[in-house]
Amino acid sequence: MTSTADADREAIRAAADRLLDGIPLRSTGELTVVQLAAEADVKRWLLTHKHRDLAEQFQARARLLAGDPPPIAALKKKIGDLEDANTRLKAAETERQALTEFYAHVINELSVELDRVTAERDDLLGNVRSIATAPSHRSLR
Repeated sequence: MTSTADADREAIRAAADRLLDGIPLRSTGELTVVQLAAEADVKRWLLTHKHRDLAEQFQARARLLAGDPPPIAALKKKIGDLEDANTRLKAAETERQALTEFYAHVINELSVELDRVTAERDDLLGNVRSIATAPSHRSLR
């Protein structure tokens, strides 16, 4: 092989390592041959025709990662955890809202009952006079 071919192969190997480690410099970070070519800064046909062995090695290593490099997998896990936390928070908010509505109903019922009892008390006490304002027995003599 020529030194250009060796340089291309070394660039492809380095690019494959960067992609699989999740630290792309020139590509989107997807584990595809197209992105490998972009990351290595070589033409795609070099991977599909001239250096097919490197493309196949990269694809095999990518399959072992289940399609995601470790940093992407970690981010997807974090997203899943955040979605779970969000679901729990929504459930707690729904429960809090139901309790708030229940308490509002209880307060309303108690307020109506207080108004009723207060009106009843006022009716019963309407004819009662305070002892301080009642005529004294001494002044009647």
